[in-house]
Amino acid sequence: MARDGDAAFAAHVQRLLYQLVRAYERCDQQCLAQLGVTAAQAYTLLALPEATPATMNELSQAMGLANSTMTRMVDHLVKKDLVGRRPDDEDRRVVRVALTARGQELRRALEEAQQELVGQVLEDIEPRQRSGILSALEKVTQAMKKAVSVCCGN
Repeated sequence: MARDGDAAFAAHVQRLLYQLVRAYERCDQQCLAQLGVTAAQAYTLLALPEATPATMNELSQAMGLANSTMTRMVDHLVKKDLVGRRPDDEDRRVVRVALTARGQELRRALEEAQQELVGQVLEDIEPRQRSGILSALEKVTQAMKKAVSVCCGN
């Protein structure tokens, strides 16, 4: 009998997570469209360190994407003058990517937009409930990372 309860709980959590992700994606898409970038481009800008260049390998790992996919993404961002690319000073085979001044401005705008969105969401959550929600989100996130590493070998 306990298995039926576990399955029902898992199905309910799955539905809620799906709804949460979809709602966040819709908000994200609307906000990002106003800023002139796609979600993938925005996440790439947010993954880059603000002050120091990252290697293409570091960026690919941070994004969880193949180098070839990351290269295409960086190509689009270079065309929009949001990032610059240059060879590493010590090893010219290594390519470093950094935010341009325009990219830094957009990154700050993205961070502000995300903070505003989360702030609006939190307005509907009572302060006494917040620590429980954070704790639950942290546990679900850690469990999801563990499941991904087991099933995908990451």
